[in-house]
Amino acid sequence: MSNPERTGIPDGGVLEPDREEDDGGDDDEFELDVDLPEDSIFDLEDYLKMYEVASKPKQFRIMNALAEDNELSTSELSMVLGEEGNDLHYPLRTLKEVGLIKNRRNPNTGTKETYSYYELTDMGRVVLTEGIREGVRILAREEAALEDKYSK
Repeated sequence: MSNPERTGIPDGGVLEPDREEDDGGDDDEFELDVDLPEDSIFDLEDYLKMYEVASKPKQFRIMNALAEDNELSTSELSMVLGEEGNDLHYPLRTLKEVGLIKNRRNPNTGTKETYSYYELTDMGRVVLTEGIREGVRILAREEAALEDKYSK
């Protein structure tokens, strides 16, 4: 490497320091050039947390199931995903905490139990379809293009 300020990272990439003045903040911070609405209820950290939660395999599978069926109870999700109901409580809670899904309780189920029904929020639908799914498609296309380029 010719530039001593550049740092190699394990995947072979190069990390260059931010050229902005040092504000004495955390060296691990980075800037994401995104203009958030002035009256936004979410900040950048909220958006990043949404993607962090949605990108976990179990949460991603839950979101996909809800995208297909619109609204599912915990037991229906359990059957669709082939998971124990108890194994879904934490992923459902994390998805709900970041605003990607919502639930409603229905006490009129014809049984003694109240059922919770889950569905994607509008934000959850956008994160899933425009964010994660599209991002994976783009990465797969790029990988295929790189493979074609370097396999010759």
